[in-house]
Amino acid sequence: MDMFVKLHADQVVRHLCDISLNELAARGVRGILIDMDNTLTPWRSHIISPEIELWLGKLRELGMSACLVSNAGTVKRVRPVADRLGIPWVTRAAKPLARGFRRGMKLINTTPETTAMVGDQVFTDIYGANRLGIYTILVDPMTSKEALITRMLQRPLERLIGRVPAGK
Repeated sequence: MDMFVKLHADQVVRHLCDISLNELAARGVRGILIDMDNTLTPWRSHIISPEIELWLGKLRELGMSACLVSNAGTVKRVRPVADRLGIPWVTRAAKPLARGFRRGMKLINTTPETTAMVGDQVFTDIYGANRLGIYTILVDPMTSKEALITRMLQRPLERLIGRVPAGK
């Protein structure tokens, strides 16, 4: 698989709640790694919508697990969200490097073949997970507020390559 293909997600949706958990379960997915900022919560926020809480409840009903995998450097940003949702978490994941994804999978006892990754950034969430063979789902960012490097470098590059599913 060449690098360009690794930059495309297996699936592209507008919002986390648009992901069909039944379809993922049918694919053999038992655990989902979820980026925090602009995927699960607005950037640098601890606000979790009721819809997302319901979606995570359905995930549990299907016997799946979830883990927050964030590049955030401090526990105090991630832990309150993870604790409220009752899921494990990884900080300083250093996405797109493999270690954060591997730590997350270890926490929920999954393998790349039984894991999906959901995130809003192509060059961290999608590229990193694709390199490990994890099923990837790209969501639209929840807000336009984000880190300067993301806004000034990564988003323009994403527009160049397109936010389309792999194989399209």
